[in-house]
Order: sequence, then C-alpha cells, then structure tokens
Amino acid sequence: MQNHPHTAAENEYLENVLFHINATLPELAAQKDELDARVSYAFRHMNIDNPEQFSEMTVNLSLLNGQKTKVAQMEYARNKPYFARVDFTPTEGKQENHYIGKMTLLDGLKMLITDWRAPVSSLYYEGRIGQAAYECLDGTIAGEISLKRQYQIENGVLDSFGDIDITTNDEFLQAALGASKDRRLGDIVATIQAEQNQIIRAELAKPLIVQGAAGSGKTTIALHRIAYLLYTHEHTLRADQVMIMAPSRFFLSYISDVLPDLGVNQVVQTTFNEYVAECLEWEKWEIAPALSALTEAIESGTYNTPRMEAASLKSSLKFQEVIDRFCRFIEKKCVPTTDFTVEGYFVFPQETVKKHFLETYKFLNASKRGGEIDKYLKTALKKEIPKIIESIENEHAAMVAECKARHGEENPIMRAEIKEIFNQRNTKIKRVQDRANIERKQYIKAFELKAVTEYYRLLFATPGLLEAASRGIFTPEQCRMLIDESRILHKKKKLEPEDLPPLIWMQKRLFGIQSDIKHVVVDEAQDLSPFQFAALKAALPKASFSILGDLHQGILAHKGITNWDELAPIFGAAPLTLKQSYRTTIEIMDAANEIIKRLYTNENYDVPLAVPVIRHGDPVEKRACSKKNLGQEICNEIGRAQDAGYRSIAIIGRTATECKRIKKALATLGHDLPIITEQEVPYEGGTLILPVYLAKGLEFDAVIVTDEGEYSNEPLDVKLLYIAATRALHRLVMFDIHG
Repeated sequence: MQNHPHTAAENEYLENVLFHINATLPELAAQKDELDARVSYAFRHMNIDNPEQFSEMTVNLSLLNGQKTKVAQMEYARNKPYFARVDFTPTEGKQENHYIGKMTLLDGLKMLITDWRAPVSSLYYEGRIGQAAYECLDGTIAGEISLKRQYQIENGVLDSFGDIDITTNDEFLQAALGASKDRRLGDIVATIQAEQNQIIRAELAKPLIVQGAAGSGKTTIALHRIAYLLYTHEHTLRADQVMIMAPSRFFLSYISDVLPDLGVNQVVQTTFNEYVAECLEWEKWEIAPALSALTEAIESGTYNTPRMEAASLKSSLKFQEVIDRFCRFIEKKCVPTTDFTVEGYFVFPQETVKKHFLETYKFLNASKRGGEIDKYLKTALKKEIPKIIESIENEHAAMVAECKARHGEENPIMRAEIKEIFNQRNTKIKRVQDRANIERKQYIKAFELKAVTEYYRLLFATPGLLEAASRGIFTPEQCRMLIDESRILHKKKKLEPEDLPPLIWMQKRLFGIQSDIKHVVVDEAQDLSPFQFAALKAALPKASFSILGDLHQGILAHKGITNWDELAPIFGAAPLTLKQSYRTTIEIMDAANEIIKRLYTNENYDVPLAVPVIRHGDPVEKRACSKKNLGQEICNEIGRAQDAGYRSIAIIGRTATECKRIKKALATLGHDLPIITEQEVPYEGGTLILPVYLAKGLEFDAVIVTDEGEYSNEPLDVKLLYIAATRALHRLVMFDIHG
C-alpha cells in the first residue's frame, strides 16, 4: 500500500471523514441524552389518561431509539467508516466517487459516506469495470465504472486497500471467510456477492422463496434484506412491522447481533409456537417441543410411527381443507333453528338470520357476524315493537267490542270485563317492551363461540365428526389413526406442534387476528409445513414474505416442505437458487456433497449441489476409534483446534443420549462442556456439545462428528450427516466408532 500512488490521497480522505465524525458525534450524543431525559421524566410523571402526554412520550421514545441508532452508527464509523469505493460516471454527468459504509454521512451537500443499501451501491456489489447501470427511483442510471476499491480500516487507521473487478474471489472475501468464528453471526456488508445482493434488494411486495445451499448465507442475507427494506421503505415500513420467524430461541440468540450492527432495532423475533400462543391468548395448554417426534424417531431408529404419520396428515393442505369444513360446520351450528320472536310475536325469520350470517357477512369472521346480526335485531325491534303493540291494542279493542256486543247494555259485569281486558292489554304491552332486549340477548347467545382449543378438541372427541369433515379427503383408517393419536393428548390439554396451524387457522376464521406486520422473514423454511405457511399467510394478510431454506437440510420432511412447488398454491412464486457456498472449504464441501448424493437415487430429487467458493483448507479427517478411547480422541482434537486459533468448536452427536455420554466421558478428562438442548438457551460460543438436529443454521470453526457410522442411508440420516458436515468452516473430523 505504501507504494500505491493513491495512498496519500486515501489517508487524507479518511482523516477528513474521521474529523467530520468526531465533530458531529458530541452533538448527536447530547441530543440523545436530552431525549433520554425527556422520556425518563415522562415515564415518572405522565398521566396515562392524558392523550397529549401519551402521544408526546411515544414520539420522544421513537426519536430516542432513532438517535441511539445514529450515535451507535457514528461510534462504529470512528473505527470503520467505510469498506469500499466505487467511481462511477453517469452517461450524462460528472464522475461520482462513492465511499460505501454502513451509514450515510453528509458534509453539507457533499456525500462523505454512501450507505451500502443505497441504489448506487449495487454498482460495487454487482458491477464490473466498464459499462454498468443501476436502478433507482429516477429509473435506470447508465454509465461507466472506472474504479472499485476495498479498504481494510481498523480503529480509524487505513491498514490496506486494493482495487478489484468482481468480489467473488478477491482477497478481502478470502480473508473474511478464513477468519476464526466467534459466538455470533456477523454482518457481510463488505463482501456481499452479486447473487446475494439481488436477493437482498428484491421487491418488497412480491413473495420471495430462496433455495440456498448450506453456507450460501441464507440467514445473513435475510437479515441484510430486512435492513435494506427498512432503509428503502423508511416512510412506509417500521422495524416493529417486520417479523423474523426462526426455528428456536437458541437460533434467535445466535443471530441476535446482526441487525443491531446494521443499525436496526425493534424487529419482532419469534418462533411459530410463540406466535400462535400470542395470537390465541389461550388457557395453558402444553405444547410438545418442536423436535420431540423427530428426536424420538432418531433415538429409536423407527421413522414411520403413527405419531409421525399423524403429523404428516395434520401438516398438509388437505387437513387445511378439513379444518375449513369444520369451521363451516361451527358457523352453521351458530345459527338459531327458530325465528326470532318476542312473547310469541314474530319479529325476524330464521332464514333471513341464516342468510345474513352465512352469506351477507361472509367477509367477516364469525364472531363479528354475530355482532352484525345483533345490530339487525336492534333495528328490527325498533320497527316491529310499535307494530306488535299496535297489534296487541287492536286485538284487545276487538275483545272490548265483542264484550260490549255480548252484554248489550252497560252494566257492572261488562265494566269489570272491559277493565280486565285493558289490564291484560297493558300487561302484555309492558311485557313485550320489557322482554324485547332480553329475548334479543338470549337469541344472540347462539352466536357466542367457544375457544378454538375447545372446538379443536371436540373435532377428535365427538363420534363421527372428524370422519364427516374428512369425507373424500382422508380414509376412515386415517381418521381413526388421527383420533387415536390426538384424543388422549387433548384431554390432558397437550398439543403436538402440528396442532398449531389448525388452531391459528380457526382463530383467524372464527375470531380474526389483529396484526400490523407488513413483512415476514421465515428462516429454515424447509421445516415448516404447507399448512403452517397457509396459516401464516391468512393470519398476516398485510404482509409480504421472504422465505429461505435448504431442502438438503429438511429433517422434518415427514411434515415439512419436500419441494418448493408445494408453496405455489399459497404464494404463487417460483424459488430462486443460491448454489454458491461461502462457509466451508472446498475439501469440506466436497465431502458433504458426497454424503448428500446418496439421496439422488430418487430420480425426482433435483436439488442442486452446493458449489464451494475457491478456498482450500485441511483435508477432512475420518478416523476409526474405539468407544473406550473416543473421549480422549475428542480431547486431543479440541486441543489441536484451539492451538490452531479456532474459537468455536462443536462436538456433534447423532442423539441427545449420545451427547450426554460424550459429556460424561469428557468430564472425566477435565473438559466440562455444555450440551445444547431444545430448551431455549442463549448461544455463548466456545466449545460445546449438541445433537445434530439442533445444529441447523449454525457454523463453527471446527466440527467433530462423534460417530459417522451411526448414520444410515435412510434419507433423514443422510440429511443429518450432511448438516453435521456443513457446520464446519475450517476443520472437520469424523470418527467411526468400533468395539
């Protein structure tokens, strides 16, 4: 760098940017502190019944969060203000030099730093030296790229820089991929590749489905896409209107640093189970852990159990049709079987009530339809009660006339009879007036709905009900199996994970679900079922979706997605494909591809193999080992990895039982390592033990597979072993236990 003709100019530019940052930061920090003081004062003294005070506090809280983000970005920029530069001359205009970083920095009208999310930054990620163009609000801007440069800046000091053409195999990418891994997923703004950039910047309104190879950066891309969308649609999309749906709290802990590092806070982060529980606000039902059926199958080696078959049926779009029929049955049962009368006087015909409830107000959920019927009855009563009173008066007037005709001349007996007729008339009128609203409320009670959990329990508990709802969809044998697997569990107020999509579907259909969510990112999407996606789409009608997964890692194939075409009826989108893998070395990915190729005996299995980026490393080691010596061999391998400077090491077992056995063996040798379970725990990094089915989405410097020989050629075992192998960034050791 010292001999580069631009070294002095680059250092001068960096000094100017840092001067501006250091001059601006104190003012931003003071504004943050002032807002913080206002919010703190408001919390202590606010009158919650005063709407103006509440509104002011809400505004200040929003401003404070924004100011905190600005200060954090500025503080980060003091160390690394930018990472790249692109010089671009529009066809009609002067040369523009864009220094690209994580934020926008202006000095008056001069752009010192261009945000990586800005449209022009695509030139750095996708353009090559020469003719190029980018899309922005003004349309297509064509021109010529004359320079693409990358910088290594640490603690405000320019360590190095280099000129590039494309970003795929450059030394900065190689350095980033070769670095040791810490306890959290990091951002990739400096090394986003062209295919990744296109997905990050895809349109918000259109559904996005991505089939991404292991190590292609799916999760990181998804998080950067959120940051991009919030930047691009800042006036119409707030962070709290974006939801990330991940497989577990452990996984969310692992990715927790990325969005704050990108200047994004307050995004909703949840799992499917948590989301359903929040929507239903149900009485406490116990939900089986998401992977309990899978772990049971892996431990026993039996994959075609009634529990898994029931899960498969409940997860299908066929079961959605069953639940839809059941909801229609519930709605029909809500309609009273008699006309609405008051004290025997006709007010409203049952057929009209039925038509309004099932047809006129079909666009509303069932609970709101009852309210509309109630409004109709109130209106009808206002019109009909005077008519009923008039009818009563006419009826009793006729009775008076008959009495007079019968007696001929007025006499005490006639007067007494007429008085009694008037008394009866007045009593009837008063009773009609008094009973009108009481009878209306009694009539409307028919439209009151039970909790969806209660209806769902009845579907399996009521003889013949499931069979009726499933006619032409499931066989009688399948219905019996579903009932057998569900009835006892539901009596104990316990649910399987696959019971949740039907519940959320029923909640939406019968009660409605309020949500301001406008965009949903679903990671590890291959393990969600078609019914889960249909339920999410129904529950979040305002939301667009970004769906990312890898069918090679579909360990819940008995109920999850086996082909992205299954989502076509729901989203109408074809999947995009990311083949390039940036995580692992060529040696590791070649070994992993050999594993997954065992699935290609099925002619219909056409998921593309991962293509590793050009990065070599240690050869994959496969070692035979006795069960007795495995603990010591693992200890030795941990030592080698640590000596090599690796900071994250995973010992991956096939089952939880095996992991406990390994932990015990290592403890006797002085290594007290944590085991990751399905319980929600924060990811602390370092060296740990975990079962393979919890390793999806994670990555480690070094991976030790405890017993390769335990994995059969069953599709599930093949995928599990593939997952284990592709967790490794730099080093992979696979033991084969004997004796």
